[in-house]
Amino acid sequence: LLDNDWSMKRLHRLMVTSAAYRRASHGTEVEELAGKDPANKWLARMPIRRLAAEQVRDAAEAVTGELDSAVGGQSGDWSKSRRRAVYLKVYRNKSEQVLDVFDAPDGIFTTPVRNVTTTPTQSLFLINGPWMMARAKAFNKRLSADSSATLEQRIVTAYSVALGRIPSEAETNEAIRFLQTNSGKSDDPFVDFCHVLLNSSEFLYVD
Repeated sequence: LLDNDWSMKRLHRLMVTSAAYRRASHGTEVEELAGKDPANKWLARMPIRRLAAEQVRDAAEAVTGELDSAVGGQSGDWSKSRRRAVYLKVYRNKSEQVLDVFDAPDGIFTTPVRNVTTTPTQSLFLINGPWMMARAKAFNKRLSADSSATLEQRIVTAYSVALGRIPSEAETNEAIRFLQTNSGKSDDPFVDFCHVLLNSSEFLYVD
């Protein structure tokens, strides 16, 4: 800090470009290092972490194309606004369902460190909750906008948007098989496919 005139920006840059921060969380090298540092005391690998409550909400709405990414301006209400969570109002005596289920502090007490839990309530909220089902329908609507896209192209686009990567051949074939098998069992099996992607660990966790 002293050498750089107390610049926090330079300190942050040093931290995020360090070898420890840029460690991988999986792979052959990580498996070897895990044997030497099983508790990760010496930061041999990057720990896998789940998105925070606000990030889960923003990520889901960004994937569906609903998120308003405008910078600055007036704040909004959770139930009405599509703005990023950082611009939404937080009431001390009122909790939002998405925030509450994913361990966001209640706004009444000082919380220096958030709890990070993994509970059945979270899975039930994502699988059966109307909020995530609405996101799956919105995601399907976004993918259906291009009527000329083939089924395989829609699958590739879904993976690219939701998970930031192209699906493997095995994943593409499995998705096609799932969609064909459920074509007569669901109003729109592609909504179910979108729902699966939004419920995947790869979407909710940062490796």
